[in-house]
Amino acid sequence: MRAPFIMLMEIRCDKFISNGHPRGPIEFHPGLNVILGDDNGSNSIGKSTFLMILDFVFGGKDYIKKSKDVQENVGEHNICFSFDFDGKKYYFCRNTVHYMQVQECDEKYQPLANIEPLSLDAYCNFLMDKYKINIECSTWRGAVSRFIRVYKRDTLDEAHPLKSAQQEKAELAIKSFMKLWGRYEVVEKQINAANEAIEERDAFNKAQKYNQIRSARNKTEFEENNKRIKSLQTKEQELAESSNKGLLNLDGMQAQRLSELKTQIIQFQREAAQVSYDLNNIRRDMTGEKKRFSKDFGELEHFFPNEDFRSLEEIEVFHHHLSKVLHDEYREAERKLEISYVTLNGEIVKLKEEIASIKKIPNVSAAILKEYAKIMTELNNLQEANKNYEEHERLNKVAKEYTENRDSVIKDQLSAIQMAVNQEMRLITDQILGRGKQSPRLKLEGLTKYSFETPNDGGTGAQFRGIITFDLANLKLTTLPFIIHDSVVLKNLSKDTLAKIVKQYVSFSSREGMEKKQIFISYDSLDSYDEDTEQIMKKHAVLELSPDGNELFGWPWNKETGTK
Repeated sequence: MRAPFIMLMEIRCDKFISNGHPRGPIEFHPGLNVILGDDNGSNSIGKSTFLMILDFVFGGKDYIKKSKDVQENVGEHNICFSFDFDGKKYYFCRNTVHYMQVQECDEKYQPLANIEPLSLDAYCNFLMDKYKINIECSTWRGAVSRFIRVYKRDTLDEAHPLKSAQQEKAELAIKSFMKLWGRYEVVEKQINAANEAIEERDAFNKAQKYNQIRSARNKTEFEENNKRIKSLQTKEQELAESSNKGLLNLDGMQAQRLSELKTQIIQFQREAAQVSYDLNNIRRDMTGEKKRFSKDFGELEHFFPNEDFRSLEEIEVFHHHLSKVLHDEYREAERKLEISYVTLNGEIVKLKEEIASIKKIPNVSAAILKEYAKIMTELNNLQEANKNYEEHERLNKVAKEYTENRDSVIKDQLSAIQMAVNQEMRLITDQILGRGKQSPRLKLEGLTKYSFETPNDGGTGAQFRGIITFDLANLKLTTLPFIIHDSVVLKNLSKDTLAKIVKQYVSFSSREGMEKKQIFISYDSLDSYDEDTEQIMKKHAVLELSPDGNELFGWPWNKETGTK
């Protein structure tokens, strides 16, 4: 009993024409699927275009963006296709104008009623789920795109087989490759842990740099601080003992506050004394005996009978009126001074209460408290600086350990992938070339750099053989569901090498676990190859194209006449 399929079943399009008649559906099968050209190796008949359409079916956009001659000459058209996933068929249609969505259809490719088209992202997520791509993969295209090697796509760089786009950085390519292998999640966790440790360390260092955190600058300063701390602790003890140990129960903050409170009390007491003095002066002025002079005028006349004292009486009357005016002003000044005096005494009482609430201490002078507070302030600052230096060293150590662990995990995971790929490529190469020949080698040098080459063989044929071998190894060892190889990848191979590779393609689907996977290739000029290879190619051909009406769309548009 055959295993359930997980595969692309067919593609159809009403623009596909053969000799003036619509083509039927192009049907696929597990394993090798060949798009064949004619024996003359004719170009511009649609082999690469059809592989671009396969990329389009698998969620790509290059058929629209890079096959512009097709869009200009064929015009808007629908690509219809179906999948078989574990015995259930799914039908879809994707339009070349509205290509950012995919329509679900019935078996006749009519849109399902009351079903909105899927966004392209939703469709790709559907494929990733149904093809059971490794759960670590972020996107469907990130998993499969780099293994679709078609003319005009950016995946034909034989020295960089992981590249899926021209501007893609090596780091992104390597990470996506690791996800396909299911080996990035453990790396990502270590990267995140290391980044958090580094960010915490850098934030602490930045705060130090801008003096937001007091800290010893280096080991020498740390040790000097420790010496000073011991000296200050000795002084603190001596000062406390000289004050009948009344200071021993005070911490630096309390001592500082007590010193401040006593200084404030003294200041308020001075101000209160001045206010009291001013208040007494005003009251004395207000109650002074200014009127005695007028009642003694008679006695003056007794001694000076011939003098006229009326002018003095007039002055006295003026003074009387003036004192009445000043009396009101004195009253207002007296009221303000009384308020100030009461307020100052109230503040003094509050300060004394705060002193009592801090600690019941012996009668310690303000000078001693001030000295004690100075010692405690310096002591606390030095202790804080050394504590933060130790924290700085701890954060550096943690960041270093996490970074080293991250690098070790990355190295281990990359090494495991590299070893598995290279071993499988060694086996495939032995089957193609025989033992003793150099096999391609992948070298993953980190998350940002890799190399791929066949040692001591830089020929074009060897390089493209390397890509084919690399793709077959990954098809076998990962959840990658298919690979696509255009004729441009195959045409530089020798006849014997191509024959061996074709046999590798064919035998692939018979291997355990590979029966659900597919290989799509295009090729032509079979007349120059051996009979076995020709028969294999024709047996697995799903589409045969040729000039003069049997092009993919039934006509060539590269002729000057523009005739079909």
